[in-house]
Amino acid sequence: MSVLDRIERHAPEGLLWHLWAAAVVMAVALSFYLPALRRTDWVWPAPLDDVYIYYGHARSFALGHPFAWFPGNGYSSGATSLLYPLLLAPAWALGLRGSALGIGAAIIALLCLSDLCRSLRSLIKSGLVCWLVPPLMMAVPLLDWSWLAGMETALFGALLGRALLASDRAVTAPAAGRARRQLVAGGWLALAVLTRPEAVALAIGLGLGIVHGARSLGTWSSLGRSLGPLVTTLGSQAAVNYGLTGEWSPAGAVRKLIWSVPYTDAPTHAIEATRNLVVLVHQAFGRALGGQPYWIALAMLVAGGIVTPQHRRLVLSLVGGWAGGLLLVCLNSTARYQNYRYCAPLLAMLLCAAALGMHGLLKRGAPRLWVLALAAVAIIAPSGGLLRQIDHFASASANILDQHGEVARRLGSLEPKPRRVLVNDAGAIPYLSEVPPLDGLGLGGFRRLPFARASVHGLPAVIELVERLPETDRPDIMAIYPGWWGGVAELFGRRLDSVRITHNVICAADEKVIYAANWETLARAGARRPGQVDQLDVGDLVDEQAHDYRFPAPWGGWVVSATLRTSRPAEGRRYDAGRLIPAGRTESFRVRRDLAAGPAILVLRTDTGGDDAAASNPVGPPDLHIEVRRNDAPLAAHRLHLPRQVADHWNEPAVQLAEVAGGDEITLQTPNHPWRSFHIWLLRP
Repeated sequence: MSVLDRIERHAPEGLLWHLWAAAVVMAVALSFYLPALRRTDWVWPAPLDDVYIYYGHARSFALGHPFAWFPGNGYSSGATSLLYPLLLAPAWALGLRGSALGIGAAIIALLCLSDLCRSLRSLIKSGLVCWLVPPLMMAVPLLDWSWLAGMETALFGALLGRALLASDRAVTAPAAGRARRQLVAGGWLALAVLTRPEAVALAIGLGLGIVHGARSLGTWSSLGRSLGPLVTTLGSQAAVNYGLTGEWSPAGAVRKLIWSVPYTDAPTHAIEATRNLVVLVHQAFGRALGGQPYWIALAMLVAGGIVTPQHRRLVLSLVGGWAGGLLLVCLNSTARYQNYRYCAPLLAMLLCAAALGMHGLLKRGAPRLWVLALAAVAIIAPSGGLLRQIDHFASASANILDQHGEVARRLGSLEPKPRRVLVNDAGAIPYLSEVPPLDGLGLGGFRRLPFARASVHGLPAVIELVERLPETDRPDIMAIYPGWWGGVAELFGRRLDSVRITHNVICAADEKVIYAANWETLARAGARRPGQVDQLDVGDLVDEQAHDYRFPAPWGGWVVSATLRTSRPAEGRRYDAGRLIPAGRTESFRVRRDLAAGPAILVLRTDTGGDDAAASNPVGPPDLHIEVRRNDAPLAAHRLHLPRQVADHWNEPAVQLAEVAGGDEITLQTPNHPWRSFHIWLLRP
């Protein structure tokens, strides 16, 4: 028995070890927090604007608006973790308002990290390895940055430890209590995945490990207890998302997953995922763990856990969870940004596997000095990045306050108070200013409108959703990065103010600009034409879904926009979004189902003219081929010659249809030149 073991044996319930773990966690936390506090003039630091999204959800919970980013905006699926805002809400209710809510987040992080160390100690039970667990779990500065950022990472760490401990107990428990232990483990696995979706690979591995060790219990019943809570929870979450937003996936997945982009194909997605994989393996793992050859020490400890039987199930699950989680992270289009925070849970898995591997090697009789030398290298090697990560944490925290916090302060001081602010990088601005927001990226959610999906299609699709809002509900202020949304400021804004920062390490751009919004070029919500029996506003995802609209994807159907005069002088200039259909390809839609059969006039809107198109493309005449299909069979075909466009006016050619009825499919194609489709009306003659 070592000296440390003898000392701890005489301390009540391992008090000395718990003080040691708390001291290690606190020391690392202070090394990050104190420099950041000095940089932010002692305002509690948050190095990510996304932290304030959680603060907003926590405030809404405390105010009785659960799962809303801002009270009155409706349900939002944009919070990655459903549990974390619930834990923050009491701190807000008790008076930690504004940036001070970060103190509550820090307390939660410290408690969660201590709990992770405690769970690993319970698995290892005794010996020198227990004393190495806290420094090992806090050894990687890149991971420490995320542990302490105010996000959900530390909570995931605590749930990871609990899931490992519960999974081990589900296998080692006596037969009489094994079923209950399996169900408890299944609950922890579900909570871990609800906190970080990438943990699903780990949860599956641990669940199968529990089934493998079920012994006298039935396979299917064990599977139901270990993975049933996960399946039920994820299914319920998906059903709620679909019922309240029209999307099975949460807004973050819709916005960030590579395959959400409708204009590219599978090989392009694979290339982007491969780029992510190469960068993440090199930066977020190899370099973060100390670089070559030092990261090999951690790998050897993990391998030791695999070759020794005591923790083999857990270590194999952790390695499988790391590999599967890495593949999922590579599908995230933002994986290489925000200081690789999406890899933080995966780093935690590797460190847990290394801790169990240390214990396993010693129990198997491996030379103590050899194992301790590997542990020392694994703990010390990453420290070369400590000062860099501390400085980045402090600089990022200052950036968020100096830009987003200052914009929020200026918005909050405006008189009269703005009705609603449009943002394209949400978080601190609505939370600190308390001005109701509309997040054009869609993570905040807004009354079932698919802003997240629209933002993937392109800015014109976002503006089409703003057009659907009543004029009194449209934002009267915009606080945006002009470079992100080129053209929107010039079309709909008048510059009022701006905030520019220097030494930017985390914000999307150096300058955030405040504009007074003017939406007068948008059509009035619900506006109709005389005789109108149906309309499809191309580029408006709600209209497109209602009409089963199809554009030629991939490599076609890109959203475009223009602002031109209509043929009705009273309307003035009108903004409209549409889609660019390549030559020879088609767009199609279905007439609304309840339309009675009869003749109709099909009116189209485009911003090009026949003679102009012919001049630029002499291959053939600028004709539009129109086909009406009923029950998948051709009903009628028309050929429309596009008239010349009047300068600065929308071109709105029309064609008479002898008969059209609800459910008919109408396809449009220009064989020899691209077609810019903006709006389609059906009018009764």
